[in-house]
Amino acid sequence: MRPIFEKSLLLLPAIAVLPITAFADPNDRRGRHDSSVPERNIEIEYTSVGDSLSSTGDGSVKTSGVLIEAEYEQNNWGFTFGFERWNYQWTKPEALPFINGIGTDPWSSFTTLQLGLEYEQEINDRWELVYYVEAESSYEKQTAGSNEYEVGLDIGYEPSDSWSFVLNTNYEYLDADGGEFGVDLEVTWNDHSKEGWSGELEISSEFPESRLTYHFSNAFSTTLFYNDSGTNTIRLADDSPVTGMQGGYLEDEYQRVGARFAYEWGHEGYLSLSIHKIFNRQMAFLDSTGTIESNFNFEDAVGMSLILSIEL
Repeated sequence: MRPIFEKSLLLLPAIAVLPITAFADPNDRRGRHDSSVPERNIEIEYTSVGDSLSSTGDGSVKTSGVLIEAEYEQNNWGFTFGFERWNYQWTKPEALPFINGIGTDPWSSFTTLQLGLEYEQEINDRWELVYYVEAESSYEKQTAGSNEYEVGLDIGYEPSDSWSFVLNTNYEYLDADGGEFGVDLEVTWNDHSKEGWSGELEISSEFPESRLTYHFSNAFSTTLFYNDSGTNTIRLADDSPVTGMQGGYLEDEYQRVGARFAYEWGHEGYLSLSIHKIFNRQMAFLDSTGTIESNFNFEDAVGMSLILSIEL
């Protein structure tokens, strides 16, 4: 699924460093190439967040994750498969406010499986439509009630070689809390250029993102970014030790600001390293009946991401 964006607008230079959700980028879809020639790509990301202390009590957690996406495109059709594995290492879990002093870890790992299908319709040199449908399952142990579905339309417009605009409308349905409509607007500048400066600003119904990139050459670039990250909506285990949340749901979300360093080759190949600070971290719980909600804050921490993208 696409990332869950939230809250206010900050015009800080930024980049989306692929949270889990969402490797999909409308501009990537609009690459100028012969659509009859198949394109295959696999992207692997390792991400890590350092020790983050609970704002209540002295329990803390370190987080790491591996995210893999495989993509195949031909004749304007695109297919994607995604896999995510998140691991949590707790310190003093008995001091956490959401497990009532029980001396056991709230959870140790989560899994997400994703499938996507899209179709590109090029109207002319300036306009393009992209229709897509996506499905995913995010769970601790049991998969029942862990599904999420999204259908949407991207309307792309490029008034010049330097500027492009994408308006996204979508409908998303979660087993956790039902469905909702969303709207996003993405503006990019010099996105196809491998020289000098380029940038992006995304304004959504939930959370804005931005990036500012400088290319030292066709291969080397650095980027400043600000975005939202974290997990998808996770279905907790039936025997979860989280108070009142057996078979319930969790979202572990935070904002990131940092720098990315990348080496690129070919059309889709690159290796990048990102160093960032996370802040406004919140673990939000919803019980299995969808009626009881609770939120717990965690302190700031430092994180990193390493991404390898390969053309096959």
